[in-house]
Amino acid sequence: MVVQRLDAPTPGEVVDAAKAAVRDGAVLTVQARCEVEYEGRTSGYLGEGDRLLVAKPDGTFLVHQPTGHKPVNWMPGGGTVEARESDGDAVLLARRSNPSERVEARILEAYGVTRFEAEDGATYEESGTEAEMHEYIQNNPESLEDGLRIVEHERETKYGFVDFYAVDSEGTPVVVEVKRIQATLNHFDQLKRYVELYSESNENVRGMLVAPSASERVRRALRDNDMEFVELSEFGLDAKGATEAKLTDF
Repeated sequence: MVVQRLDAPTPGEVVDAAKAAVRDGAVLTVQARCEVEYEGRTSGYLGEGDRLLVAKPDGTFLVHQPTGHKPVNWMPGGGTVEARESDGDAVLLARRSNPSERVEARILEAYGVTRFEAEDGATYEESGTEAEMHEYIQNNPESLEDGLRIVEHERETKYGFVDFYAVDSEGTPVVVEVKRIQATLNHFDQLKRYVELYSESNENVRGMLVAPSASERVRRALRDNDMEFVELSEFGLDAKGATEAKLTDF
């Protein structure tokens, strides 16, 4: 792995670094004040601003503004990225032919350039999606509590959809809210609204928040409001399609 950085490079140095990165199959990032033009299925122009430009070996080109996770302009892989000088500025041009599109970034001031010879052969594998969690719980309600029976999946209320409306072994209604990420206070508040809604017609309503983990603050809020947390700590399908679940005691 090789990482090289130039601070405050000249237009010529930006162009040379970009050409070398493209030639050697390296990732190029440029921190710069620039303006961007797009031509293709539509046309667009982005005025001057400080941005992060990213060129990848497969021809992907991204223009990121200081906020937000999505690029404001981009070119998907399969095209080419070129660099040249024009009227004293460095210009990065990404284009492809099918469909015919081009993104041109004119660099008015470069703050830094990074060349990253990255190696990554790993494949991202996602497990434990919320849909998988729902399916697992519906087929295995005992993983949350012995004797629990699912009455309805995604029951609609005026506050939204309750993930599961269930009853326990004694017939007490249980409102179950499922999250595939660490439980937050917002999730606690959501469950609390559902429980309060059903409590209007039945005083004995239980609330159960299900997630891979929860902070002590969330757990305490649940305890203080007579609600429960169930931890699916290692939710993920193994080779046989089984899922491990664990009930956390307070």
